[in-house]
Amino acid sequence: MPATAIQLEHVSKRYRAGRSRTVVDLVASSINQMRGKSLEIHSAARGKVDANIWALRDVDFEVPEGAGLGVIGRNGAGKTTLLKLISRVTWPTSGKVRVAGRVVSLIELGAGFHPELTGRENVYLGGGLFGLTRREIDRSFDEIVEFAGVERLIDTPMKRYSSGLYARLGFAVAVQSHPDIVLVDEVLAVGDAAFRRRALESLRQLITDVKTVLFISDDMWNVRRLCDQILWMEEGRVRAFGPAADTAERYMGEVNLQALAHQDSVLQSHRGGSGELRYVTVDIVNVQGQPVSLIAPGDAMIVRATFQADRAVRRPVFQVAIIDVDSGLVVTNASSDPVTSPGEIAGDGVLECRFDELPLRARQYVLRLTITDDHDGLVSLPYRFSFS
Repeated sequence: MPATAIQLEHVSKRYRAGRSRTVVDLVASSINQMRGKSLEIHSAARGKVDANIWALRDVDFEVPEGAGLGVIGRNGAGKTTLLKLISRVTWPTSGKVRVAGRVVSLIELGAGFHPELTGRENVYLGGGLFGLTRREIDRSFDEIVEFAGVERLIDTPMKRYSSGLYARLGFAVAVQSHPDIVLVDEVLAVGDAAFRRRALESLRQLITDVKTVLFISDDMWNVRRLCDQILWMEEGRVRAFGPAADTAERYMGEVNLQALAHQDSVLQSHRGGSGELRYVTVDIVNVQGQPVSLIAPGDAMIVRATFQADRAVRRPVFQVAIIDVDSGLVVTNASSDPVTSPGEIAGDGVLECRFDELPLRARQYVLRLTITDDHDGLVSLPYRFSFS
């Protein structure tokens, strides 16, 4: 059994939401503090105000050495607070956080760099902050510069670097500092596609070298490529913790259901015609007819949608397009044949489109369904899924 790298036992983290802002409020709060009510704000105008914000509540899990753990959830779910506790930036209100090994936190790449110094000088500055000696930086310097792709700018002040170059150099220095545990919080979003690929490969190599990686991202494709386990956070609590494929499937399914629940506003923002046509529901199903949000290589994908026409619509054309999230390009699409399609539709109907061989790579995609009438009125519905 591998040793445990990170362990959290019933960890909770509480912050204060505000403070008294007037003399009267200050006196009221001071009196109640002496009465043992220090966790409340007492306002003369508003009365008692709850000042507690629980960023984490009773979080309990452990990560073994050499594992990749993806951390997912909405904004405000407690993901960044979790990484700050593990990296000792802050401390838990209750519970225990145990960390075995040297931690490198990639929450803000290049945070220790000085914009007036050159890239070369900042490599030594950043490496020193990560605990590297000058001799160790000398040995790794060429590899750092090559990985970041800043050879031509290495002797240029970093105030002239773009945010992407900042991040690339910061990441290159961090991964060369020989960490035991790496915490990554959405920092790869600022890099270009080629850099993101190299960064993910380097993180995967760290896992191969029995290092531990915690990876926060909303990109399910990257999470599933890198991690074998996923921690799903929701409102400061652990919603799910388990195998990456199963947990990602549940998460993406819920995201799509929530998107469909708000489809009226989505359709309104995308509609270019008069609105007689609209989609009501949409599902991606497998050949057994079961709804899915992750498609495996070789699987057929069936798009099943219901639509509604408020009045008779002539010569409708239905189209289903698959769009790459990263590039925004349409990978493939299918359209109804005007010759064989009904000349007129009215009321409720069902659209079914089958893709037998998808020319897709493992990543996230958006499915866009459109209906065009003979007046070129257009309505569309975006629907996100992943190809694994």
